Amino acid sequence: MGALTAVREDRFQCRRPARLYVTRVRRTEQLTPRMVRVTFGSEDLSAFLSNGTDQHVALYFYEPWVDLPRPFTTEAARELLPVARPRLRRYTIRADRPELGEVDMDFVLHGGDQLASGWAARAKPGDESIWYGPSPANPLDPETPWWLLFGDETALPALAASLEQLPPGSRARVFVEVADAEEQLPLYTGSGTEITWLHRNGRPAGSLLHKAVSALSLPPGPGRVWGAAERGVTGALREHFVRGHGIPRDRTRLTPYWTAGHSQDG
Repeated sequence: MGALTAVREDRFQCRRPARLYVTRVRRTEQLTPRMVRVTFGSEDLSAFLSNGTDQHVALYFYEPWVDLPRPFTTEAARELLPVARPRLRRYTIRADRPELGEVDMDFVLHGGDQLASGWAARAKPGDESIWYGPSPANPLDPETPWWLLFGDETALPALAASLEQLPPGSRARVFVEVADAEEQLPLYTGSGTEITWLHRNGRPAGSLLHKAVSALSLPPGPGRVWGAAERGVTGALREHFVRGHGIPRDRTRLTPYWTAGHSQDG
C-alpha cells in the first residue's frame, strides 16, 4: 500500500473540480450482512479526478415519473428544477479506478424503505445512478506527528480510504464502532497504526465510541483528529477535544454522518 500512497500523494493536495456523472451499476458485492458495495461504471469516469480520503458525492434520486432529458447534464438538471427537484444523499467514494472507468461506494443497509440504502440493496447491473462530486477532502499533512481517526459503520468507507492514503510511517490510533463482529471489514494498517473495534451487540449507537475515544490519552505534539458518526456523538467529542484538550478547531474534522431519529441514509 505504500506505493499506492505515493502514487496518490498529489491527489489530495488540492481540490479537484466537481461535476455531474451519469453512471450504470456494473456489479454489487455483499461485504457484510449490513453493508453492500456498489461499483459504478461510465466512460466519463475515466476522467474522474479524485480528492482522496473522505471525499463524497451527492446521489440524485428523482421520482419515477420524471422523464430526464438526454444527454443529462448539469445544465439540464438546473433547467429541470422548477418541475422536478431530486432528493440528495451523500456517500463517500471508497475507491476509484479511472483506467477502468469505475468507482466503488459502500452502503450501510438500513432497510428497504430507506431511499439510498434501499436502492443499493436492490441495485443490479445496468441500473442508472446520477451523482455530483467529488467534495473537498480531508488533507493528509505528512508532517502531522499523530492521527486519531474514529467512526461508526457509516464512516468505514472514509476510514478505510484514509488509512490507505496516510503518509508512510504515520502514527495513527483508530476506533471503529459497529453492530457486531460480523460487521468488521479488513482495514489496511501501516506499522504505526493501531485499530480498536467496538461491538455494540445491542447497546445504543455511539455509546462505546464516545466512551473509548473520550478516555484516550493523547500523545504530545500537534496531531489531527478526524471522526464521523451520529450527530450527538460527534458534537460531544468536538467539545471534548477543542474545549477539553485545547486542540485547535482547524486540526479537527468531526462530521455528523447521521442524526438519531432521522433517516440514516446519510
